[in-house]
Amino acid sequence: MALRKFLFDHGFIFDNPNGNGVDRYINLKVLALRGSYHGDTLGAMEAQAPSPYTGFYQQPWYKGRGHFLDPPKVSLCQGAWKLCIPKTIQPEIANEKDLIFNSRDEIFHKERDVSGIADMYSSYLSKELLENLNPRGFISIGALIIEPVIQGAGGMEMIDPLFQRILTKECHRRKIPVIYDEVLTGFWRLGTESAAELLSCQPDIACFAKLLTGGVVPLAVTLASEAVFEAFLGDSKLKGLLHGHSYTAHALGCTAAVKSIRWFKDCKTNPNLACGGRLLKEMWDENIVRQISLLPAISRVVALGTLCAIELQVEGSSAGYGSRCASSLVEKLRDDGVYMRPLGNVI
Repeated sequence: MALRKFLFDHGFIFDNPNGNGVDRYINLKVLALRGSYHGDTLGAMEAQAPSPYTGFYQQPWYKGRGHFLDPPKVSLCQGAWKLCIPKTIQPEIANEKDLIFNSRDEIFHKERDVSGIADMYSSYLSKELLENLNPRGFISIGALIIEPVIQGAGGMEMIDPLFQRILTKECHRRKIPVIYDEVLTGFWRLGTESAAELLSCQPDIACFAKLLTGGVVPLAVTLASEAVFEAFLGDSKLKGLLHGHSYTAHALGCTAAVKSIRWFKDCKTNPNLACGGRLLKEMWDENIVRQISLLPAISRVVALGTLCAIELQVEGSSAGYGSRCASSLVEKLRDDGVYMRPLGNVI
C-alpha cells in the first residue's frame, strides 16, 4: 500500500503503462530503524535490519531490502533518564547536560523541536535521504516503517520521540509514505490510545493488533488515509488492492474488538482511565522504578504506560536475544505471582 502511494505521488503510475518511457520496474527500498521488528512473514522480514530473526535458520531467503538507521535511544540509567545518540548521527561527544532529562515527560516536550539536537537530527536525516537518490535523481526510499516510541521484540528499546517526529516530517516533506507499526504500542499500551499521540504526528498507514481485542482473540487491522485509498482508484480491477487474507473481518474477532474498544474508553469498565478519557493513569511508581535502575545488576529501565522493561547487566556474549540469564529470575517472579516475559537479558 505504501509503495503504491509512493509511485502514485511521484508520477510513476500512468493510464498507459508505457506512457513516457519511464522504467516499469523501479528498485525501491524501505527506510527502517535497526532493532525494529515488523512481523515474521517473508515480506515483513525484508523490511528489517539483520537480527537473530533474519538469520539463516529463521529466514534463508533474507536480503534486507531497506536502508536501516541506527536510532538514538532513551532509558532510565542509574536514576536518570539519559539519551544515547549513535556515532553515525553525532561523531563528536555532546554536552552531557543535553543528554540527561529531569523527568521522562521532559523527553516528550515539543520545546525540544527547536533544540540543537533537533537540528542535528534534521541534518543527519536529510543527508541519509539525499544519499538514496537513484541515477535518474529520484529518491529510492519508497516508504518509512517504524514502531513508534517503543521497539518491542528487538529488546524493548525506547527511541527518542524527537528523532521519530523529525523522521516522520522529513519523509512527509519528500512524499515518502509513513507506516506506524502499532501492533505492540497501540490501544493504551503506552498510556495513550495510539503512540502517534506521543509523537504528535500522523502516519499514512497504521497497523494495530494484540490489544485491539483486549488480547482475547487474534485480530489485526490496517488503517490508511484517504490519500492512500485514492492511489488504488481506477477503472480497472487490476489497479485495486488485490491482496487479502482468508480470515479478513472474521465475526468473532470484530465483535471482540468493538466491545474491547468501548470498554477501554469507558471509565466504568476501565478504572485506570484518567479524567477526560485520553490517558491512562500512570501504572508504575516513579520512585520504585528509579530505585530499580540504581541496582548494580540492572543496566537500564523503561517504564511507560502499562509497559515496564528491565535490562539485566551482563557481559559480552551473555547479552542479546539468545541470552538465558533471565530464566531463573523469571521463574522466581512467577512463583511470587509476577509474570514477566524474557527477551534475552531483558524482562
